[in-house]
Amino acid sequence: MGLDTRSGITGSARARNIEASASMALDARAKALKAAGQAIISFGVGEPDFPTPEPVKQAANRALVDDATHYTTVSGDPALRKLVAERTAEFTGVPFSWQQVIATSGAKEALFIAMQLLCDPGDEVLLPAPYWVSYAEQAKMAGAGVVPIETSAPSWKLTPSALREALTPRSRALVLCTPCNPTGAVYSDAELAALSEVLAGTDVAVVVDEVYARISYVPVGRWLRAAPSMADRTFIVDGVSKAYAMTGWRLGWLVGPSELMQMASAVQSHLTSHPSSITQRAATFALEAHADVEPTIDAMVATFRDRRDAIVSGLSQISGVECSLPEGAFYVFPDVRGLFGRPLGPKGRVVSSSNELAAYLLDDALIVTVPGEAFGTPGFLRFSYALGMDQLQEGMARVQEALRTN
Repeated sequence: MGLDTRSGITGSARARNIEASASMALDARAKALKAAGQAIISFGVGEPDFPTPEPVKQAANRALVDDATHYTTVSGDPALRKLVAERTAEFTGVPFSWQQVIATSGAKEALFIAMQLLCDPGDEVLLPAPYWVSYAEQAKMAGAGVVPIETSAPSWKLTPSALREALTPRSRALVLCTPCNPTGAVYSDAELAALSEVLAGTDVAVVVDEVYARISYVPVGRWLRAAPSMADRTFIVDGVSKAYAMTGWRLGWLVGPSELMQMASAVQSHLTSHPSSITQRAATFALEAHADVEPTIDAMVATFRDRRDAIVSGLSQISGVECSLPEGAFYVFPDVRGLFGRPLGPKGRVVSSSNELAAYLLDDALIVTVPGEAFGTPGFLRFSYALGMDQLQEGMARVQEALRTN
């Protein structure tokens, strides 16, 4: 008797509870529309539009010639991990051994592993909102509950009083991102130190996402430089994706307490084994701070600053939109609630949420944005300004026309 497949199967409750990445879904839709010949301008996905520096690509080519195409150790090549440990110690003032580092397939995997290490069912993960779309879903995948902590413009920063109020006996971890995706907020050392004082009498761990730390227009605070006493319960996440325009290479890292990093390596051994051997060689070259690589980062950041100023200026000219000036990363997160319920653009379209507004901009102006609902903060839109100035200005002209109030 054959297998009866009519009833089918259903996914697990865990899988059904996970939302797909909104930014990646929008990017996929934008690429499909472009492939169909539509003149899409995307302010959606967050990746530098610059090429990976040529010397880094040449290092990958040399790795191929040298046949560095086999397994590395699970935690990554020791040479790469030593560089990460040295750079982390340099930025924070806290010494790290290379055994406290694992190289991962992008910073996203490092964040996932951190949640798996820290959380049991019933634990709570504290997320200053707005937060990057994957933080909440990764906490859920680890069985934890998500506790958003509201922040507000123009600073968009978690305050000690708000953190204190959110703490409960089930609080397991706080996730901080500085510079922040989606707001561009940058914490100072003093602000981070004040947050650490709230956690001093608790056993809450801190996961600090520093993947945008090199893309900042003001001095960037470092969690462990501000709170060195927290080193035994701090995990630092970083990678080469943003600073070196290497998003597709998929190389990140996780730095943390020695005994837990052994567990992290065990988790990774059942996920990806290790990042690509070629990518590890390229990242090692990048992190060696070569004189023909570092200036490209400075030039990229200067270009991002010009684009930031241009997009803030363009959005601020729209009646009903309020846009604060971000201090880092390459995003703006304007308040668009003033547009709700008002006829917009040539057709007098009326919307009542940022989800509806993002759909309207895509359908009528061929503009891709990410609605604030994806970041736990409805009523806002995220614009990435990681695109050329010509496209940015054309995109702003379309947005201004589409959001013109009648």
